[in-house]
Amino acid sequence: MEMNLMVLSTKSSKSVQKGYFLKDLVNLFRYSFVTPDPDKADLCAAQIVQRTERLTIIFQVLRNGLDQNNSSNVNTFGYRRYNWLDWIIAIVALINWFRCIGLICNSSDTVNIILGDPLFRSKDRLACIILAFITLTVLFSFREWILSLENKGNIGTLSIWKFCRYSFNPVYLEMDKLNVNRFRLIVISVSVVSYCTIFIGPLFASFVFIIPLLTNPWMNKIPELLFFCFLWSLSEIFIASFLLSAVLGFSWYLICTFSFHSYRLLNLIYKADYLKNSTAAVYARDVQLLCLLIIRRLNSFELAVRKVRYVILYICIVLTLLCDTFIFLGLIVRVYNDFLANLLATVGIFGLPSIGVFGYIFGNFISELDKLTVRLHRLALNNKLSLKETSKVLEVMDRVAGPYNGLKVGDFLTVERSFFIFYVLENITTLMLFTVNIGPLIK
Repeated sequence: MEMNLMVLSTKSSKSVQKGYFLKDLVNLFRYSFVTPDPDKADLCAAQIVQRTERLTIIFQVLRNGLDQNNSSNVNTFGYRRYNWLDWIIAIVALINWFRCIGLICNSSDTVNIILGDPLFRSKDRLACIILAFITLTVLFSFREWILSLENKGNIGTLSIWKFCRYSFNPVYLEMDKLNVNRFRLIVISVSVVSYCTIFIGPLFASFVFIIPLLTNPWMNKIPELLFFCFLWSLSEIFIASFLLSAVLGFSWYLICTFSFHSYRLLNLIYKADYLKNSTAAVYARDVQLLCLLIIRRLNSFELAVRKVRYVILYICIVLTLLCDTFIFLGLIVRVYNDFLANLLATVGIFGLPSIGVFGYIFGNFISELDKLTVRLHRLALNNKLSLKETSKVLEVMDRVAGPYNGLKVGDFLTVERSFFIFYVLENITTLMLFTVNIGPLIK
């Protein structure tokens, strides 16, 4: 009887989650073409944010979700002292890391069988294992780095929009209704995509590691190989699910946080236009308040970018090179078989342009600050201001138009949207050169 109740409750919970997903997907398309009711849109967006945040906490993307702070929580035993799941993930990752080394350096069939080599005596076996070793190193390092930054309080700026879990109130967001609606649509879109990709991550990992077992003819000839490969594949699926979720989940936090800052900066243009209709009595005071607001929001945005500038550098260089490798092995080399080659090519093709689109969109937001400079110039030329107040506006104009306004990458590079376009194009050009010059030799 109790077993039947557990089965019924499990089925009902799955049906409820499926109903939530379908409802969110319908609302996403509906809100893209019609003007939504503010209350219903707020409730829908808040529920999506809550569920996505809960999923990132379950997959240990960030332990505290949006409840971050800027204080350090470092203890003498490291940041895994009270988190057993982090220890399990790290131990399983290290075991598979040393296993990859053993499969790369070893040539004994007996050891390969015990280590569960899924590509036993197969074509391009060594290249695939080396790729898996590099991917595991890159993703595991990224996840450990993010958790370390969270423990040290260096990503507290990502929680600036945490009140959106309950409502998208223009008063709390400090935006006009138009920018609130745009920001809400961005959050809904990114959250639905992130939620779906994280949710189906274990299924995707299962296909990646189970398909080689089914396509390798040696599995039928050596039962011990099939047994050990199946056992090892469980640990591979486990660690791949968490590492993939770390990248996707942190991207969700990053995109939503930068969107929040970007729309607050765009809202400054609306405020500057509103001042043109002010009377002379309140004009000077409103201009002073606008200047203070501009400085405060620029400081907030630049602080958020500065805290994660090395993470952005890691994403731009390491992860893009990994996507280039996937495309090269999937489209040019065609490693192992058509299924694995197409899978690698798909991941690389979708991963590489997404980084370029990310940079282009937020570079476009920063470029919109040129319009704010024009508005400030008009305000400075207005005869309602004194010489001292005009000088203050000119100082703020220099701050808005400064060369440092952009996406900070590392310590020495601040890039605009054109950089990401050229960066992705250079990657694609390099791959084309490899295709033309190396492709025929490989074939």
